[in-house]
Amino acid sequence: MAPTEPLHIPPGGILTLSELQLAALDWHSPNRAGARVTDKRVVTGGGVEYDILFPDNEVGHRSLNYISSGAGGGGALVGANIRGYETFALNITLVSIDRQSDPNMPQKLVVGALIGLTATGKHSTYEPFTLGFGDEEKTVIATTPIETTMIKQIGFHIHILNPQEWEATGSLVTIRIEPVAGGGAAPWRVEDK
Repeated sequence: MAPTEPLHIPPGGILTLSELQLAALDWHSPNRAGARVTDKRVVTGGGVEYDILFPDNEVGHRSLNYISSGAGGGGALVGANIRGYETFALNITLVSIDRQSDPNMPQKLVVGALIGLTATGKHSTYEPFTLGFGDEEKTVIATTPIETTMIKQIGFHIHILNPQEWEATGSLVTIRIEPVAGGGAAPWRVEDK
């Protein structure tokens, strides 16, 4: 595929990811153990839905960073220049937990738009936002200040907030992530394999 359009900084300096870029995340980790994405699909009308399996509510299986790193390869983000952007933002919606979406369900998640300078986790950060089934928590615009001009890691973070309320035998979470309206798509390309 051809590279995306030349870098254009939108008003407000908001960096976001297009549906194509969201669908290309985590091209390098298909056999992840622990918490993992089991399916992802582009949604009609915008965004990508991710089915995320938390195999239990134990410490090592409560969180997931789902990213594209700068190691190279299909869907790579390699040292992209984001000079001029101020904030990385994604619109994140909790769709269901174990295919249910009852507003009285007590489970909570923490999510964030994750951005970093390196693929090894150094100088990577996200601002935490809570997701639940209450009206005020079902959808958030997760924003993280940008503190670097070159990125090799971008995506999202998600973890279980109140593990005692989650099934010990595992849970399947479906979230929808959309670009933030008015933001500019990141200047990286999805490469043919």
